[in-house]
Amino acid sequence: MNARATSFCYTRSLTAPRPLSLMIALALSSMSASALAEDTLVVSADSATGVEQESAWGPAATIAAKKSATGTKTDTPIEKTPQSVSVVTREEMETHNVTSVKEAFGYSAGVFAGNRGSSQVIDALAIRGFSETNTNQYLDGLKLQADNYSEFAIDPYFLERAELLRGPASVLYGKSNPGGVVSLVSKRPVQETLREVRFEMGSDNLFSTGFDFGGALDDNGVYSYRLTGLARDQDAQQKMNKAKRYTLAPSFRWQPDENTRFDLLTYFQNEPETGYYGWLPRQGTVVPIIGADGQQYKLPTNFDEGEDSNKISRNTKMVGYNFEHSFNDTWTVRQNLRYADLRTDYRSIYGDGISPVNSTLINRGYAHSEEKLQQFSVDNQVQAQFATGAVDHTLLMGVDYQRTRNDIDAIFGAAAPLNAINPQYGNDTPTLLYSPYRYLNKQEQTGLYAQDQIEWDRWVLTLGGRYDYLTMSAFDREAGSGNKTHDQDFTWRGGLNYVFDNGIAPYFSYSESFIPNTGTTIGGETFQPSRAKQYEAGVKYVPKDRPLVITGSVYQLTKTNNLTGDPTAPLFNVQGGEIRSRGFEFEAKTALNANINLTAAYSYTDAEYTTDNFLRGRTPVQVPKHMASLWGDYTFHETALSGLTLGAGVRYMGESKGLYRHIDSNGSNQDQNFDVAGYTLVDAAVKYDLARFGLPGSTVGVNINNLFDREYVASCYREHACYWGAERQIVGTATFRF
Repeated sequence: MNARATSFCYTRSLTAPRPLSLMIALALSSMSASALAEDTLVVSADSATGVEQESAWGPAATIAAKKSATGTKTDTPIEKTPQSVSVVTREEMETHNVTSVKEAFGYSAGVFAGNRGSSQVIDALAIRGFSETNTNQYLDGLKLQADNYSEFAIDPYFLERAELLRGPASVLYGKSNPGGVVSLVSKRPVQETLREVRFEMGSDNLFSTGFDFGGALDDNGVYSYRLTGLARDQDAQQKMNKAKRYTLAPSFRWQPDENTRFDLLTYFQNEPETGYYGWLPRQGTVVPIIGADGQQYKLPTNFDEGEDSNKISRNTKMVGYNFEHSFNDTWTVRQNLRYADLRTDYRSIYGDGISPVNSTLINRGYAHSEEKLQQFSVDNQVQAQFATGAVDHTLLMGVDYQRTRNDIDAIFGAAAPLNAINPQYGNDTPTLLYSPYRYLNKQEQTGLYAQDQIEWDRWVLTLGGRYDYLTMSAFDREAGSGNKTHDQDFTWRGGLNYVFDNGIAPYFSYSESFIPNTGTTIGGETFQPSRAKQYEAGVKYVPKDRPLVITGSVYQLTKTNNLTGDPTAPLFNVQGGEIRSRGFEFEAKTALNANINLTAAYSYTDAEYTTDNFLRGRTPVQVPKHMASLWGDYTFHETALSGLTLGAGVRYMGESKGLYRHIDSNGSNQDQNFDVAGYTLVDAAVKYDLARFGLPGSTVGVNINNLFDREYVASCYREHACYWGAERQIVGTATFRF
C-alpha cells in the first residue's frame, strides 16, 4: 500500500483469476458495474482518521478523484458536472514526480504542454486548440493574473490537486481563455500528525530537499497547521542556465466546530534564476542549417542562443484565506481572499531568426524588463441547498473582484548576431536600443454570478449566468498618456446530465467566455472583447463501488471577434477573425485493484482559422491533431517483492504546425504553415516502500522521463521560435515519514 492510501482500507474480492489483459480491457470500457464487480476495490472510512468521503478541496483516496469544484465552485461529483474535468491527484503527481504544473497534465487528454519545450520558466499550455498568451491558472479559487513577463509559477510539491476544466468558463470566472481553466488546490492543514522529509538528486546536477509538517495544535483539534518547504537547484538543459527555487508555505486552520472553517494560506517563493527562456530558429532544429561548406548542421539540444548574462528572476509573496460557515443544512457562506506581490527581473539576449543574408548567423534581440505586479482578489459566495417538492437545488450566488497593477520599466533593442555553427559568446552589449518602455498596466474586474444545480430523479440540470464589469488601462510614463477600455459582458452556461444507478452519465452542455483584447488599431481605436462559445456532449462513467473515472466527449468550440492582421498596415490588427476547434477526447483513470493503477487518454483536435485576413484555412500553431498517452504501475503486496512498485508510460504527440510570416516586396502578407514532426516518449518509474524496514510511509524511487533519450522539437510558434524537447531525465527520490 502506498503512502497516499494509508488513511483508507482496501478490500479485494476475487471469484476467479483473470488475465491482466482482460482486466485492463474491462477497466477501460463503459460496461455495467455488475460486469466489473469480480475485482472490486472498495474505499471505506478509517476510524483513526475520521475520513468519510472525498472533498473537492481535499485529498483523494486514489488516482481516480471523484469530486471537483472547478466546474461548479461547489463540492460536486464529476459525473454531475456538465463539462469535461480532469483531476490530477497528489498521488499521481508523486507517481510521475512532476516539477511543474504543466508536467502534471502530461497524461491528460486535450492538453499540450510542449509550448516552450524543455523550459520550465512558465506553465503555458494549449487546451482544445487554444494556446495561452498568459497562463490561465487559479489557485484556491482565485486567479493568478499574469501580465507582460510577470508570470506566477506554483511548485507542484505544494499542491493537493491540479485540475482542468475544458472549454469556456466565464460563467464562473469572468474573462477566461476559451480552451479551459487550470485550477490548483493548495495543501491544507491536517489534524493527524504529519512529518515528511524529502531528498532528490538527478540529471543536470539536480539537488533538492523538501519537508512537509502538519498536525493539530490542541487536543480538541480546533487549531491545526501545515508547514511545507522546498529548496531546488538544477542546471537547465541549455548551457549557461540554472534554475534555483526556494519556497515556504505556512498555513493555519481554525475550526471551532464542524460548521465553521478558516484557513490562512501563505506562499513565499524566491527564484534567483528560473532557467532558459529563449527562441531557436526553424533552421537547425526542424530542418538543418546549410553551412558555407555545403554541409548540413543541426543545433545541439543544449544550444543557447543567448549570453551568460541572461537571467530571469522572480520573487513571489502571497497571503490569503479561505473561510466557510454553514448556518444550517440550507445556508452556507464562503469567502476566498488573497493579496499577491510578484517581482520580476527579465534580462535576455534572444534569438530572432536566421539572418536573410547569412544562413549561419542567428539575429538576436535584447530585452530588459523590471516589473512589480500587485494583485488583490476576493470571491464571496452564498450557497443554499433546498428542495421544491421532488426537485433538489444547490443554488450558488456570488460576487468576485480582482484588481491587478503591473509597473513595467523596460527597454528593448538588438544585439550582435551569433554564429550558429561556431558560437562565440561574450558580446552581451546591445547594438541598438529603442525608446524606453515604461508602462503602468491595470486590470480591474467585478463579476456577479448565480448558478443552480437542479436534481430530479436521475436528471441534473445546471444553469448559470454572470455579468462582468471590466476595466483595462495602459499608461505610458514616457509619453505621459495612455488608453483605457471599459467592457461589460454577460455569459451563461446550461448543462444537462442523466446519471444511471451504475454510474454511467451522458451529458450535454453549452458554455461561453469572453476574452479582452489589448492594443489599438492603426487609428488608435481600442478593441472589443473576443467571445467564445462551446457545444459539448459526452458520457462519463463513475461507478460508486470502485475507483474508476472515464470521460468521453465531443465538442465544437468557436472564438469570434478575434484579432487579425490589418491588410493596409501589416504591423497592426483589426477585429473580425474566427477560430473554430472541433474534437473528441477520451480519458480514463482507475485504481484497478490494490495492485494496479492505470491512466489512458486520447484526443483529436481539428482547429482552423475559419475567418482571417491572412490565416484563413490555416491550423493554429502548437496544436497537435492527435495526442495519446497510457500509464500503468503495479505494486507488489506479497512475496519477497512486497513494497516494490514498477511503472511505465508512453506519450504520443502528433504533428503540429508553426507559422512563417513573410512580407513580400509589395507589402503583402504571405503566411504559411510549416510542419513540426510528431514524437513518442517513454517514461518509467521504480519505487520501493520501506515499511518492511520499520519506516511506514517512507519510500525510495527513481523516475526516468524520455527513457530512450529521444531528440525532438517539442513545437514551434514562429519560424524564429522553435523549442527543443526535454532530454532524458533521471531523478532519484527518498521520502521519509516519521
